[in-house]
Amino acid sequence: MKKSLLALVLPSLFASTVGAVEVYNDDNQSVNVYGRAYAGHDFSGEDKNANYGNDTYIRIGAKLKSDISESLSVFARYELQWDLADGEKQDKTKTRLAYVGLDSDVGAFSFGRQYGAVSLVSDITDTAYTNAYGGNLGVGKDHDGTGRDNSLLKYSNKFGALQLDASYRLDDAQSDAESDAAYGLAAAYELDFCLTLAAGFNGSSPTDDYDASIFLLGASYKTGPVKVAATFAQGSEFAAQNTDHTAYELTVEYKISKQLRAQVLYSAQELEDNTTSVTTDKVDELVFGVRYDFNKSLRSVAEYRINGVDGMDDDFHLAARYSF
Repeated sequence: MKKSLLALVLPSLFASTVGAVEVYNDDNQSVNVYGRAYAGHDFSGEDKNANYGNDTYIRIGAKLKSDISESLSVFARYELQWDLADGEKQDKTKTRLAYVGLDSDVGAFSFGRQYGAVSLVSDITDTAYTNAYGGNLGVGKDHDGTGRDNSLLKYSNKFGALQLDASYRLDDAQSDAESDAAYGLAAAYELDFCLTLAAGFNGSSPTDDYDASIFLLGASYKTGPVKVAATFAQGSEFAAQNTDHTAYELTVEYKISKQLRAQVLYSAQELEDNTTSVTTDKVDELVFGVRYDFNKSLRSVAEYRINGVDGMDDDFHLAARYSF
């Protein structure tokens, strides 16, 4: 029972490490390392946007697993990234993930810097080929326990076709009037005909003055070389105090051959000021992408964005990525 449960639950926790290299393995424990080198550049118009220029990073990580008994295992993961700037002295290093957990017959429990529960939904359309686009639902890193965040307690389990994740971000705010605590719950269900449905909710109370929450829905469908996915998010003061937002993303990917595929991504996010009822478009973009896989490790990617936000130029991103 233990081995089969581990095979179901841990892939969701280590989802981005499919190509990891096993460097140690005995009867009770294993160590795998993985990494990525990404070299990209963004080309924009006259009004250079925030993405313009160099976009290069190196990422390396390790995942460990050790069996305590037939029904209990411990696992851990650490992931570090170096962002390479234009000059050597400007390089930045950041810890993306660092957590430890226990896997048992009743599910996996983990604590540390990791992904919040609602990532189970937002990841459905977070599929841009390059590092520049997508991910515009209003959730993300260090934002109320939705993306990668510190002091996050997480539970994950799979019951047949149902994946269930729950998370709680512990409070470490320095002021009594503020709170970093947040909670999330998400579920995804895989139907027999290649359709997956997902939903999630995340809530918090950033200050004594207001509560913030976000609700997400997602769906994906795959048939032959075509994959279609869509997500929707409705936030109540989640983007900022007195500001609600509505966002959605849609992706369509076509696998042309074993090595070549293309994707169209549309994402939009609208903000509404609760005090004035004025709405503004924060995101309105259509992205066309092409990806060519030389092998399972090396790929080249290119994406062109048509930016529908007033005053923003279209741009083009080109990159090469090597993973192991």
